[in-house]
Amino acid sequence: MKPLWKTTLKIRAFDVDANNRLKVSTIFDYFQDAASNHAEELKVGYTDLIPKGYFWVLSWIKLQIVDYPKFMEEVKIETWGKKQHKLYSIRDFLMIDKYDNVICKATTAWLFLDAKSLRPKIMPQLFPNVIFFEGKSAVDELPQKFQNINQTEIIFSKKISYSDIDLNKHVNNAKYVEFLNDCYDDKFHSSHQLKSLTGSFLSEAKFGDKLQISKEIQNDNHFIEAINLNTEKVVFQAMGEWIRAK
Repeated sequence: MKPLWKTTLKIRAFDVDANNRLKVSTIFDYFQDAASNHAEELKVGYTDLIPKGYFWVLSWIKLQIVDYPKFMEEVKIETWGKKQHKLYSIRDFLMIDKYDNVICKATTAWLFLDAKSLRPKIMPQLFPNVIFFEGKSAVDELPQKFQNINQTEIIFSKKISYSDIDLNKHVNNAKYVEFLNDCYDDKFHSSHQLKSLTGSFLSEAKFGDKLQISKEIQNDNHFIEAINLNTEKVVFQAMGEWIRAK
């Protein structure tokens, strides 16, 4: 079992936005795919877990972006399980350009859930052979809750359609990043780029649910919240730091 997973990807036309920058939602897709492939190798991936009645969900992420690769460029992805922190399995990521510069890095917290009870389990207790790479860290932060922000502006509502649903039959984390980006118009995206993003995935949204997306701006920090109007639960919260585009 390798504690570090590496892969190389070429940026495709549909991976970038109108400004020829790799979409942040695609970064989420790349990282999630790398995590899935590594988990398969470690025998704690979808293939091994579903028959045993377990599955992974992403609960929290801290993403830092140094630069955005463009169409046709190649990037390397590295990922590793860093440690167990309370109920969370912490996994880190690096995105590296052709000059071996780190252009994006993230730390994530995953919950290992029982499919019947939906209660979290301690993954190392059930799979003690899984190796953590505790000597390597991309981002040192650990999961924390957002402070209450009450003065938010409702931006739009969204009914969850079939194209929003993933293999687990709920809205995937990358989709919430798309909803986040849709809170801004094309002029804002042309003149700004996301420098960092902290996101919490608090509950699920399924086909037919209606989400209400709100925003609050505090200097360069933008708070985004999605509420499931069917369940009245907060499903997603994020704080993004935006800077002038390079």
